[in-house]
Amino acid sequence: MPSCTVPAFPQHVSAASPATVPASSAMPPCQPLCLLLLLFLPLAPSCPAGCACKDSHTIDCRGLGLPGVPPGAFPLFIKKILLSNNRIQEIPGDFFMYYGDLVYLDLSNNSLSTIAKGIFSTTKLMYLDLRYNNFSQLSPGAFSSAHRLIMLRLGNNPRLELVDEAAFRSLDLLQVLELNDNALEALSVAALSSLPSLRTLRLEGNPWLCNCTFANLFLWLRDNAEVLPAGFAAIQCSLPRDMRKITLNELSDDSFTECEFSLTLTDYLIIFFSGVCVSVTAITTSFFLANIVQCFERLGLFKEGDDDDDDDEENN
Repeated sequence: MPSCTVPAFPQHVSAASPATVPASSAMPPCQPLCLLLLLFLPLAPSCPAGCACKDSHTIDCRGLGLPGVPPGAFPLFIKKILLSNNRIQEIPGDFFMYYGDLVYLDLSNNSLSTIAKGIFSTTKLMYLDLRYNNFSQLSPGAFSSAHRLIMLRLGNNPRLELVDEAAFRSLDLLQVLELNDNALEALSVAALSSLPSLRTLRLEGNPWLCNCTFANLFLWLRDNAEVLPAGFAAIQCSLPRDMRKITLNELSDDSFTECEFSLTLTDYLIIFFSGVCVSVTAITTSFFLANIVQCFERLGLFKEGDDDDDDDEENN
C-alpha cells in the first residue's frame, strides 16, 4: 500500500522558517487511497452507551430500560443484537438498513405493538424473538421481508388475538413457530399450511374455542401432530355451551359432526346470489322461448292461409 509520508526538513533549514524550504522538498500530494482511509477513520463504529460489545459481531443492550433503540452507529458487520428487557415501543423503519449480516435479533420483553413492513429486507435474519410484547394482531405479510427466518417466537403476547391467514407468507424456511400463551380463540389453517418447513409449533396457553371455526384447525393438528412438542394434552379449548375446558386429545371427528350442516355467512351469500342468478336465467330463458313459439305460430298461420288460397284456385 502506498504511504503518505512527510519528508524531513533539510538539516540546514529550521522547521520554524517554512518560507525557506526549497520547492523540491515540499510535501507531496497524498495518494487517493490515503484520502479514502482518512475519510472513513472518523466513522469507525463504537459501542452504544451502556451496551456491552464483547466482539465486533455482538451488541448486548439488555435490561437498560431503553425507551427506543440505542442511538449511535452499530458496527456494520454486526450479526447479533440483544435488546430484551427494555421499554422499546417502536423500531424505526430504516434501522436495519446498513446491517446486512444481522442473523439474530432479540426484542423480547419490550412494548412493541407493530413491526413495519419490509424492515428486515436488508438483513439475513434467521432468529427473531418478539415474546412478551404488546402485539394485538399480525397483519398480512408482517414478516415477509424476513424470508430467511428459521425461528419466530411470538409467545406471551397477552393481547394477541388475531393472526391473519397471510401473516407468515414467504416464510418458506421457518421451522419453529411459537404462538403460545396469547389470546387466540381461533387460527386459520391457511396461516400454518403456508409453512412448508415447519417442524415445531407451540399453541398451548391460548383460550381456544371448540366451535365449528376450530374444527378445521383441529383436523389439521391431528394430521400434523408431530409438530406439537407437548402433544394434544397441552392444548385446551372451551366448549361453546358451558365453556368447560377440555384437551384436544378428548376431541374426535364426531365432536364436530354438527358443523357439517352449519352455514357460514359466506355460504348464505353464495346461496343468495345463486338463487338470483338462477331466477334471472329462468326469466330470460322463458322470454326467449316464448318469442320463438310466437314466431312459429305466426309462420304456421301464414302457411295455412296459403293452402286455403291454393284450394280456392283449384275449385275455380
